[in-house]
Amino acid sequence: MAGDLGMSFNILLNDISQNLSKENLESLKFLCKDEIGKRKLENIDSGIKLFQQLEELNLLSSEDTNVLSKLLEQVRRPDLQNKLLAFQRENGDLQQPVCEMGAGSERLNIAFEVICNEVGKDWRMLARKLGHKEALLQQIEYKHPRNMREQVLQALIEWQKTKGKEATVEALITTLRGCKLNMVADSVEEEVYKNG
Repeated sequence: MAGDLGMSFNILLNDISQNLSKENLESLKFLCKDEIGKRKLENIDSGIKLFQQLEELNLLSSEDTNVLSKLLEQVRRPDLQNKLLAFQRENGDLQQPVCEMGAGSERLNIAFEVICNEVGKDWRMLARKLGHKEALLQQIEYKHPRNMREQVLQALIEWQKTKGKEATVEALITTLRGCKLNMVADSVEEEVYKNG
């Protein structure tokens, strides 16, 4: 069964790779430069090679596709992101990508983006206020060392998965204000309501 899953995942990655444009690949390489390093990136001329590097760095597996999902979102390929989501659903993966497309989720994506850019070292306080246990915070830190932005994002994704329909922009803003992160809350309100 595990072998079948691995094969299915490799087929999916191959499919995604073949559907990436040259510009998509260059953008993905740019977004990964801090993780992979310039010298290795110079030898990457396909999505497959990029995905292999991400797998070697434990940033991509059939159980955890969050990083790739986020990357595809950044290069404006929701079609490929949705293929990943379908794979996760089929294989009962609990690690959902950031947000599914939908009216409320677009606003949450914007809010997540602002929070990831602005919260920084206060992310643990925010995560605790969102109801996360210390063990989960340590797990997030272990999985994403030296990448605070990704740590913030993972804490928000976990909150969204736990809360389901209760995960709203308004709930986030209230929690931010409860942490005295009023400037971040203001930024979230401004960005979300400016964009709809």
